[in-house]
Amino acid sequence: MTVLRRGPRNPDGDSPIHQQLLIEAKCIVKRLIAPRGTAVGEPERPYLILPILGQSNAFGMGLPVEPDGLDRPHPLVHQWAMCGPSKGTAVLATQPLLHEIPCKYVGFGPTFAKQLADDTGRPVLLIPGARGDTSFTPKNGHTWDPADRKTRVNLYRRAVAAIDAALARFPGSEIAAVLWHQGETDVPLISGAQYQAKLDSLIGDLRARYGESLPFVLGQMVPEEMELSGKPYAAIDAVHADTPNRWPLCTFVPGPRDSYNSPDDRHYSAAGQRELGRRMWQQYREMCAEQLADYGAR
Repeated sequence: MTVLRRGPRNPDGDSPIHQQLLIEAKCIVKRLIAPRGTAVGEPERPYLILPILGQSNAFGMGLPVEPDGLDRPHPLVHQWAMCGPSKGTAVLATQPLLHEIPCKYVGFGPTFAKQLADDTGRPVLLIPGARGDTSFTPKNGHTWDPADRKTRVNLYRRAVAAIDAALARFPGSEIAAVLWHQGETDVPLISGAQYQAKLDSLIGDLRARYGESLPFVLGQMVPEEMELSGKPYAAIDAVHADTPNRWPLCTFVPGPRDSYNSPDDRHYSAAGQRELGRRMWQQYREMCAEQLADYGAR
């Protein structure tokens, strides 16, 4: 009789089943207790939409939050709530954002969005579609791979559904740019060439859906995490940096140094997130100057 033996579990791959079940149970509770968003009126002009896609740094892990200071909401910056009592509606974009599970900390999206609103005078609608510890490689029942039809939750398709719902709810609105920050979880799981193919498929599918001139803004992973983790970050970092050479209207934004939470938590800090958001905005503004002028005129 042949005895089938499991190989050793990849510590960077799927968590044990009991841990996955515990994580999902906690996520269900977080969604149930997510706060109701602050209601906003109908926008006077069509929204400029900004999907925020990726994993934990896109989700927002920056500390500390300053709700009455630097993280005070902007009256023209709203979010399409992805969880809680306000799910599927536009509410004020208060940090922390309402991703598919509610965030607790600071992300780069609102900083970018405030600059866009101030520059154009247009209302901005964030689509907070990120989730921590996620990858193109199926992991713990989640994937960003547009072609994956087997994994339990396809985060890319979930984000596209939210974008489409917002566009249908607010006719005349348009996507100003996609903000992407991801790669850390894929680092030990796939090669640079495999990652490039998956990222290119995502960009290609977004542009097939929303127009070939859709801008794509890609933030760099935390420099110190890449240097100190002992994991082979270089290949995927190189793919990110090369993406503007493969795709027009795409920009790679170097990450700020000395801007992470702690030696034990090398996510961008709140200050790092705000600085990354400013850098993303500056490079986007240079890349899309004519489009921004048109947005302001309409």
